[in-house]
Amino acid sequence: MISSTPIRLDRYEIKHNLDGFRVHWRQRLDTWKANNEGAIEKKYAQSFWADFLACFGISATRMDLFEQDARRGSTGNTGYIDLFWPSVVIGEAKSPGVNLDDAVAQARDYLQGGSVSDTEQPRYILASDFENFRLLRLGSPEHRFDVTFTLDEVSDNVDLLRFLAGYDDSMSREEEEAASLKASKVMANLFTAMAGDDVDDGVADQAPINPEDEDEEVQRASVFLTRLLFLLFGDDAGLWEQDLFYRFILDHTTSENLGSQIDALFDVLNTPENKRKRVPDSMAAFPYVNGSLFDRAGETRTTTFFSPEMRHALIDACRFRWTDISPAIFGSLFQLVKSKEARRGDGEHYTSETNIMKTLGPLFLDELRAEADQLIAKTTGSKKKQLDDLKRFRDQLSHHVFLEAFNPTWIQNGGTVALAA
Repeated sequence: MISSTPIRLDRYEIKHNLDGFRVHWRQRLDTWKANNEGAIEKKYAQSFWADFLACFGISATRMDLFEQDARRGSTGNTGYIDLFWPSVVIGEAKSPGVNLDDAVAQARDYLQGGSVSDTEQPRYILASDFENFRLLRLGSPEHRFDVTFTLDEVSDNVDLLRFLAGYDDSMSREEEEAASLKASKVMANLFTAMAGDDVDDGVADQAPINPEDEDEEVQRASVFLTRLLFLLFGDDAGLWEQDLFYRFILDHTTSENLGSQIDALFDVLNTPENKRKRVPDSMAAFPYVNGSLFDRAGETRTTTFFSPEMRHALIDACRFRWTDISPAIFGSLFQLVKSKEARRGDGEHYTSETNIMKTLGPLFLDELRAEADQLIAKTTGSKKKQLDDLKRFRDQLSHHVFLEAFNPTWIQNGGTVALAA
């Protein structure tokens, strides 16, 4: 689906980078101590966090992660969060020797102040006094932890920190479903901003069967949002440079030109790199996406113009961590946003991945998994024969076609398959 896909840093690269980070900042700490230098937090917090995140392939300055203003829950006064990556981590730095309990308490205070929305609540708190780190995993009790380690031990804790590079498999089923409900609200807000709050299509058994039975504005908005969802998911899933689309929206668009800029980006995504001409740098970094997701040859080319409110809704969607949800629920998510009742509800119309899999399992997944398990466990025959059987099975999977008969918009199936792949 993706051409020339950049690869996220692997464990070895991250650990190597953390070793270099440790050496560099240990030297700086020794120099500060030798010179009795004070006010370390104010002078060096941003460069410390920037160097730390760079170990995971994250450009913190380009992502605008520093000095986010936020209200404190305890006082209602506005302060500044040292490091804030929506839906991922909040970080606070203190000068050497300051109790990290103070930094953690300050981070919690900001999270309870009302400035951080439900969709932006992070799963981690990270505090540091430059010499020590304290990492807290928030969320469900079975996944919570609270660990402390020194700067000299930072690379030894690479597995706890790899979530910063997009590797986080510690979410519980409850957290995944909560994240999916948040995602449905994010998309509902974006859909409402684009199509208006009066749009009201049925869901489930009341949904239109054929595309021609669906309201034209609803269908156009659905296709447009499917493409946007691919870009939102790609930002977090390592399909290209982290938050490339988010930075494109922030740095290279206004509400007046956003529609035409996105139109141009869709065309770039649908064009192989070797056939692109005079593509601006802001779009050139996006890879070619083959298939039909961005192919608009058979469509009426109509630019979607954005109001300031619509642009803000898209930026909020960019800040959500889309890899927290499963591509399996995208079809259900799109059905939800079309219904006024569902958009205003608390998720009672939402079909969870668990329930989706209860249907898909007996239909075809259980049989395919059983065959895969049998091939993997097979010990008879030569190694070459075993490997050939696995390759044959893999190739066979690529030719399976599954259709959801009640899904009214063709491109939603294409988009869901593309994202799942």
